[in-house]
Amino acid sequence: MCTDLIYTSRAMRILHKIFVSLKSAIILIAILTTLSILGTLVPQNLDAVEYIRRFPRIGHWILSLGFDNMYRSAPFQTCLWLLSISTLACVMTRWKSTYRKLSARLEKANGKEIKAYEAGRSLSGVLNSNWQDKFDKLKTDENGVMIGLKTSGKISLFGGMCIHIGLLFVLAGGLVGVYLGVEMVVRGSKGDIVPIAPVAAVRAARDADRLARAARNIREFSSEDPRLNELREQIEALHTQYKSGMASPAFRIGFDELWVENYQAPDGRTMGVKSWNSRVRFIDENHESEPVTVMVNQPVSYGDYTFYQSSWNKFYRRVQLKVEFVGDASASSQLAVDTSVFPKNIELKLKEPFNSDWSPFELVMVDFMPDFRIINDRFVSVSSELNNPAAMIVAYDHDGNIVGRAWAFPEDRMSLAGHVSNMPFRFTFVSAEPEYESGMQMAHDPGTPLVWLGCILFTFGMIMSFYVPYREKWLLVYPNGSAYIAISGNRSANLFSDDLLMLEQQLTETDKEPSQHV
Repeated sequence: MCTDLIYTSRAMRILHKIFVSLKSAIILIAILTTLSILGTLVPQNLDAVEYIRRFPRIGHWILSLGFDNMYRSAPFQTCLWLLSISTLACVMTRWKSTYRKLSARLEKANGKEIKAYEAGRSLSGVLNSNWQDKFDKLKTDENGVMIGLKTSGKISLFGGMCIHIGLLFVLAGGLVGVYLGVEMVVRGSKGDIVPIAPVAAVRAARDADRLARAARNIREFSSEDPRLNELREQIEALHTQYKSGMASPAFRIGFDELWVENYQAPDGRTMGVKSWNSRVRFIDENHESEPVTVMVNQPVSYGDYTFYQSSWNKFYRRVQLKVEFVGDASASSQLAVDTSVFPKNIELKLKEPFNSDWSPFELVMVDFMPDFRIINDRFVSVSSELNNPAAMIVAYDHDGNIVGRAWAFPEDRMSLAGHVSNMPFRFTFVSAEPEYESGMQMAHDPGTPLVWLGCILFTFGMIMSFYVPYREKWLLVYPNGSAYIAISGNRSANLFSDDLLMLEQQLTETDKEPSQHV
């Protein structure tokens, strides 16, 4: 039993030494910094398919490690917990040291310690008669040496405490935000009114995503794992809770206006994007706010949420096309098409049916890619600029069956359409008007007050530590009448030379006798 207690005590001392070590704190901060950089470089909170598309080689690793939601991933949270424990251990250690200095500094001091201070020397003169008034506390040790102590700037002792406590509050606020906070991206175009679910419903959606990620990882190793059924039930229950929250939203956001501000060169040319702006209204059952503008670095708060302008997309809902009939005479007769009306200009809306008197088909533009490319045998758009526009058009008969497909390209690239089109019509891209979609990050973080309190305490701690000097003025008076003075504190010893000289002058200057009037 005694051996077990000894080993346990030794292990606790080793753990305490590790956690209060500055090296451990530096390593943890370096890891957190590295993970934060990765969280900045890797887009966050996208759909799983989007990571596979953007990062074909490492997409699965990003999802498995949780780097798609870096600040809630297991590696990041583990580092936060370890740094919090390290900071708490430092606070407790500093509290013991500070308490001893404030309550029992003189009782714990001895002559050997005082003479070891760099700023110290033997007193050259004789002590004046009121030297004891220069010190706050006096004691005599077992060797008959009288020790005097005078302290100043005691508030500085709390500087290190405030710094560590402030850091602890910041970390605590971060952990509270990780476990209780929620984030979600709200997207809308001009004229849209988007419902915002209550915090509990959004938290349910977050938990559902977390369980779905765990289920995906389990399925990669064993698709027959019995845990998958339990996870599926939990995910469905959470999705039901989220849908209920969307059906009874806390409030709604109306997107009134979306616009982009650009920098202007002296000659009037547009230099680049200055700001993306979303003018929105918050609408609840009994109130509608005045329009407010959400800009980058200028968030807006309403209800339990704060909204940040996080993304900005350009898309094309309406596309102008030129239609030509390229079938033969038998095709025109069979389809009852009047070829005299061609070529004809039309406007198609994305995923909306288009019916006309010159075609027996219902046409639907199912996709539009402003910068068309073929990557890994997939049709994708690599940007939102009209560099290589392409529209995919599907024809349906009266029964809803697909009877043909066609691609529309610009006039100079129409040779590409011949390989993928099987309709008697040729569609040529003419123009497309851009529309904007605003992506606003919606965040609820109950740990924010703790972070602000921690920053305030950290700032006060820095002020007390660096701008308030702490000094201990010591005097040793030996039984033979010799004396030794020393000064210690939270500054370098070479800064105490003037204070040491002043202390010596105060202790050795001759008492002034009152003048006598004759």
